[in-house]
Amino acid sequence: MSNKQVSKGRRSSPKKNPNCQENYGKGRSLGYAANVALDDFYTRASHFNTRATHKQRIKTFVKFCKKASVRDVRDIDKPFILQFGAYVKDRLKRKHKWPDGSVDKQISIAYAHNLISTVNITMRAFREDDALKISGRDVLGVCRKSIRTKPIQADVVDMQHAANQAIAKGLERGAAVMRLNRAFGMRVREAILQDLDRMMFEMQTTGEAGILEGCKGGRKSTDRTIKASEFRLEALAYAIEVRPKGSRNLLSETDTVKKFLLRELNPCRILLKRSGVPTFHELRAGFAQDIYEEILDGPSPLREPIRDKIMDRIARAEVARQLGHGRSGVAGAYVGGTRHAA
Repeated sequence: MSNKQVSKGRRSSPKKNPNCQENYGKGRSLGYAANVALDDFYTRASHFNTRATHKQRIKTFVKFCKKASVRDVRDIDKPFILQFGAYVKDRLKRKHKWPDGSVDKQISIAYAHNLISTVNITMRAFREDDALKISGRDVLGVCRKSIRTKPIQADVVDMQHAANQAIAKGLERGAAVMRLNRAFGMRVREAILQDLDRMMFEMQTTGEAGILEGCKGGRKSTDRTIKASEFRLEALAYAIEVRPKGSRNLLSETDTVKKFLLRELNPCRILLKRSGVPTFHELRAGFAQDIYEEILDGPSPLREPIRDKIMDRIARAEVARQLGHGRSGVAGAYVGGTRHAA
């Protein structure tokens, strides 16, 4: 066959512009398209927990769209998003009853803000702009309450009980994450990816170690150092003991963070709850309270009113630093607010 004949052969049709396709080319079903948009926005290789959380929340918006007979994201405009905001606001006060008789339960202020945030993110993932973004504060009329008022449920004895149960079930690495969370105030991802050899070397040579790997948003900082103690050295030594052979962290060569979360940590969440610790994050709150009370040499605001406002500010700044936060105000979400200051 000559080149001339080949050049006259059948050619593939030109690709369509995604903006001209249903749901911007992400899929025919709105729910499926939303999940694809979030995967593309965050990439499928990372942000597993973030994507899973947004995918769960976006179901509420997808349901709202279907009730309004909206099947295509291209038909969604700012007034429609504001209608969704009004629907969410209504659920703050009472159960929402639809014309077909179905009922949506009442929700908290925090969850309402989360729903608005998820819709903003998803619309940005679809459109690649913020034209439909709305303010949760303006739409809902209330601010998110991030100040902790409930007592912390992260006693070391309860954590150790859960860790022992995990060990008995062959979840040694899950037990190591529990101990690292409570001893160093690490996030789950930080505990999984932390370079254990580096930490032990720093502890033994300088008396403190930095939290550098797996930090939220990649915000590693040499300022975030934790002082050595017997409790922390024991937790670190145990993690080194149970880690896979040849690894510097808790993952094996064939592991991914997602697989580790599903196989090791999800069963451990149940064990924590049975032992009186609600979540892994609660262990981080227990660490924060220990730091605060160590600096003040007294109880946290969750236990007694604040006596020394100056020392309280110093303690909050230190808690925020050791937890890896940039603002001292975030400490209120762990150790309570400042309104009870003497």
